[in-house]
Amino acid sequence: MDPDTNMDRTMDTRRVVATAAAWVADNLPQWPGLRAAHLVGGITSLPPDAPFSPTMDVDIHLIFDAGSPALQTAGPFPNIIAAAFGGISIEAGLKSVVEYADASTVLANPEIAYHLTRDSILVDPSGLLRALQPAVRREYARREWVRARIEHERRGLEAAVGMRPMAAAMYCASGETMLLKYCANYLTGALSVATLAPPRIGARSLVRLGESLAALGRPDLREAVLAVLGVRDVQPERVQELLEEGARLFDLALSVKRTPHGFDHKMHAHLRPYFVDASAQMIADGFHREALGWIVPYALPSTDIILADGPDNEFARTVTRQERFLRELGMTSVADRDKRYAAAERVFAEVIAVAEEVVAARAEAGEAALFA
Repeated sequence: MDPDTNMDRTMDTRRVVATAAAWVADNLPQWPGLRAAHLVGGITSLPPDAPFSPTMDVDIHLIFDAGSPALQTAGPFPNIIAAAFGGISIEAGLKSVVEYADASTVLANPEIAYHLTRDSILVDPSGLLRALQPAVRREYARREWVRARIEHERRGLEAAVGMRPMAAAMYCASGETMLLKYCANYLTGALSVATLAPPRIGARSLVRLGESLAALGRPDLREAVLAVLGVRDVQPERVQELLEEGARLFDLALSVKRTPHGFDHKMHAHLRPYFVDASAQMIADGFHREALGWIVPYALPSTDIILADGPDNEFARTVTRQERFLRELGMTSVADRDKRYAAAERVFAEVIAVAEEVVAARAEAGEAALFA
């Protein structure tokens, strides 16, 4: 096994956490102004001896002083570091200390709050995070903060939908299609907040969304979301074909890439299992439609990159592949995309409303019993 590009399949969570901490420690000299770092994502809900899947990455927040040069972004893209280290894949979001100003600020943020109720701290020399943890742990499940976090997800969703003109200007139909899938992550997040479940998105985000909606008696909304994304009626055999084609496109894109892309943080060779193996596992588990939802934001950026940087003899073939993919998703014409986004806004609003109904029902049943 190459220790920097492939996950050791025998790794447990304890070892992965130690490796992530070592990565942060190794990089401290080049991060002036770093105040703290902590784990986020699915790893924070796993026990130390749990096996850590090679199809998972390790999410981290790196917290810098406000105004730090590290927080400067290039254009509209998120400030994210993607790295392979010690056999794990790391994705680190760069955050300002302003987002950790006090417990109230943290409690209203679903990207942060849950993770500070856990033993997630990697680096905290000034005690910034340890000072926040007691109040965050004590107040996390209170109704006012649950509602605040759902509102945070709603605002994030609205902002993401509002990025449609930019996505269209940069990547045409491909960009609008990828953005729609990205927006669905906020739905998974909102239901996790409402049910006090660990916030997990990643490859199986649509699987978790569907399971949550089914558990809440709304399997119809699961189907509506899949329809909005254009994956509801696809057959397993076709998804397998699209995965194989997407993997080939991904490999070619990595070999020719020179131009920055909005999905750069995912376009790395060490993340191939995160894309390919995770999709294959969903197909094997009977979630082929959700797998296609995960294939979309890898295959389409790959075609964008090949069209921008690839050899001339791949151009016409890649145009054909991209157009066929978009046609199968029902996102070819402007009219198609307008109709789909209009449907998305209605369906997304209904899912957010379900999250709010969960909180209201728990409040009626007695907050003390249902919000620990």
